[in-house]
Amino acid sequence: MAFHIFRRDAVYYWRRRVPRALASLLDRPHLLMSLKTTSHVVARRLAAQLDLILEDAAMFADGDDPNLSRSQIETMLRGVVDRHLTKLDRVAFAAKSAPGFHVEQALMDDKRAFWAYALLDAQGVTAVVRAADRIRMAADGLSEADIEAVQNHLANLRIDELVPTKEARLRKMIGAVGATPTAMNINVAQGIYFRGMKLALAETDRRYGGRRVEDEDFVDRMLSCRDAQEQGLPSAVDNDLRHSHPPKTESDPVVPSIAMADFVRLSDDVIQQNARDGHWDDKTQRQARSLSKLFVKFMLQDQKVLDLNSLRQSHIGKFVDFLRSEIYVHYGKSVRDEDLSIAELREKALTVNKNKRGIGGDTLNRHLTFLGQMFRHAIARGAEALAEIELAALRAKGKKKRARDARAKLPLDQAAAIFRTPPFNNCAAWDALAEQGPDGLRQVFHCALYFVPILIYYTGCRREELCGAMVDDVILDHGEIPYIHIAKNERRRIKNSQSQRNVPLHPEVLRLNFAAYVKAIKALGYKLLFPDLYSPSSASPLGDRFYKEFKPILIAAGATEEGLGAHAVRHLFGAQLKKKLVTKEDRADLLGHGGDSETSERYCEPHEIATLYEFVLKLPVVTTDLQPQQINLLPWVLNKQVAPFSQPSRSKRARSSFQHDAARSVERRTT
Repeated sequence: MAFHIFRRDAVYYWRRRVPRALASLLDRPHLLMSLKTTSHVVARRLAAQLDLILEDAAMFADGDDPNLSRSQIETMLRGVVDRHLTKLDRVAFAAKSAPGFHVEQALMDDKRAFWAYALLDAQGVTAVVRAADRIRMAADGLSEADIEAVQNHLANLRIDELVPTKEARLRKMIGAVGATPTAMNINVAQGIYFRGMKLALAETDRRYGGRRVEDEDFVDRMLSCRDAQEQGLPSAVDNDLRHSHPPKTESDPVVPSIAMADFVRLSDDVIQQNARDGHWDDKTQRQARSLSKLFVKFMLQDQKVLDLNSLRQSHIGKFVDFLRSEIYVHYGKSVRDEDLSIAELREKALTVNKNKRGIGGDTLNRHLTFLGQMFRHAIARGAEALAEIELAALRAKGKKKRARDARAKLPLDQAAAIFRTPPFNNCAAWDALAEQGPDGLRQVFHCALYFVPILIYYTGCRREELCGAMVDDVILDHGEIPYIHIAKNERRRIKNSQSQRNVPLHPEVLRLNFAAYVKAIKALGYKLLFPDLYSPSSASPLGDRFYKEFKPILIAAGATEEGLGAHAVRHLFGAQLKKKLVTKEDRADLLGHGGDSETSERYCEPHEIATLYEFVLKLPVVTTDLQPQQINLLPWVLNKQVAPFSQPSRSKRARSSFQHDAARSVERRTT
């Protein structure tokens, strides 16, 4: 099934699920076709071709043109020529340093290789030496022995599996210019590769004749660039961006000059594209934009790199070292950070403890992922030097622990202890939820602190998935089993595409009057399911506010070990289902995880609510001691007032104080 084939009555068939882009055009969920062969090898080969055709059809149905543009083709060609010119130059330098070097023999070797790739460029992967080709090669000075050598060279390229070019290399070329590796684009990339090799091999004069076009006016350009660097650069990043263009000369260098300041513009293009495609939300866009500005600032002020095509691996390595050990760990949280120079950022980091300097490995890898997308976009616009930079080598290593051992586990009895604390049984007051109330009062306030821990345990949802849920996400009247719909909404995003799912509500959740709570919140006109977490003066995730209130409850229940937070309750959900022999794929449907194989991810449908409900019922009940109470909302939620923990910004407080003083002054004058 890894090749989407199966055998029926000794004949192989190809079967694929219809991609979403084609769903509106076809009336069937799958495509089925007989391959009319009993050979497994032939069936695999035919299935691979059909897969490519289907993917291309889906892309065309999606409305976007997946074909390589003229600029992308030119960029790919530049990359091939540049890489092989550099490689051939190194080979020539080594050959000329060896004893017994003969320049005539070196020239002829290159000419034979040139003609081999010239034939591949003209005829494709099945190229042979034809009669007309023999005449052309003889006119170029090749003897019969040389022509035979060209024919042997073609044969050796096929024996060594260099022709056709390996698909992985062609896909890498296509990905470097931000294109899609369709079957057509792979064929185009193959032709570009042969053409680029031919052009690089043709430049024998630069290797053995000493004629290099980039040598013209090289000294003048070098001195001009050195003078510009010695003049110094302004400390503010805005001045860096305005004055970072390298001095223009009348010469026309082979590699185009791209000012470092243009990287910010190119990065903004990437950000806008991802925003339009729905891949990056506002937070991700801010992070990427902040990183691009910091990157440019570092290259201009610290590395004195003015031209994007002058970037080298060592420059990127020093930037990563700066992020890992020299920058303040909370860089970016203050709006004033972007106004600081690199030297000032280093000084700021020195004022804090050493453990607060340098970003973590996961954050670094996210930044390098951003840079990778920006680099690929810039390469397609002429910044060929970035194609030689390896970001993967700079990424932080993954954790050595097994995934299941990476976070502390919450024991079941400790989870039960959470629900014996005051918020679930008897609290002192609405503003003292963690404090024990008078005996026999049994006062409970229905809010996030009450329902979210219950929901995490009985649904396995992530903290932010519940804290940022909307009232309309709770479905109470669509079938017999109520459920909560987890999807991106106007308040929060979800972790990934497989996080979108429906999770049935356990009977215990309904017994504790969750449905009545939802109806009460909706009747008040709230959109948010837990409005008690919202403050108009804060843009922080709602889950942060919840955890601030929940942490004392965890400590009171004895969950003091590091890592035993709200997420540990979610881990407990998965662990308990595993103990009840619920399969990995079924647990993934409830937890919002993706499959780890083609079979579990592509060739399956999500379970129906009724099936998921049966899995949820297998959870041990830890809230049997809780008694359902009549819905009792927080007073300020009931009265639709601003949260008492809301803190107006400093400017708003200053303006309010000024208005108060002005009113008092008017009052005194009137009196």
